[in-house]
Amino acid sequence: MHISLSDAVDRFKREPGAPSNAYDWYRKCATRDGIIRLGDHRIAVFKQGRRWMVVETDLEAALIKHGEQRAGVDRMTSDYDSRILHPDTVVIGSGGYWVKGGFHFLWNDMDRARRRSNGFWRCNTCWDPAASEHNSKECHRCRDWNSCGTDCTLSRIYCPTCDTSEKM
Repeated sequence: MHISLSDAVDRFKREPGAPSNAYDWYRKCATRDGIIRLGDHRIAVFKQGRRWMVVETDLEAALIKHGEQRAGVDRMTSDYDSRILHPDTVVIGSGGYWVKGGFHFLWNDMDRARRRSNGFWRCNTCWDPAASEHNSKECHRCRDWNSCGTDCTLSRIYCPTCDTSEKM
């Protein structure tokens, strides 16, 4: 069965944690790409007469996947609040983190979007903000063009509170 794009978007927006894009954004994506993104999930769209439509089973599958993904983020957020860290890059409710030795780099998506902060290092032992030293040489890209985005001059992370230290 087919349902209109506007009904599909309304159903998605009622889901907890759903991004709040304007309906016009979905129509533009449909026109340009022939798909829409509901969170991290893509759904094919097609024109039926003058209306954009989606297959209802595709929408339901995307809503289920979105719910599962949201539950995973909620679990990781709860673990982080309980000071349980996981390896790799982890997405939590407000942003995410990744672990490097005795420290983790924490960021907030809204601060990144507003270009207020890319994030900061936090000690895994006492959970206080960590300090950093930048004594390594710049990479070729940073020297000649723009930032490489990898903080290539970072040489050491340390915690002034508990004396934990990690050389880079």
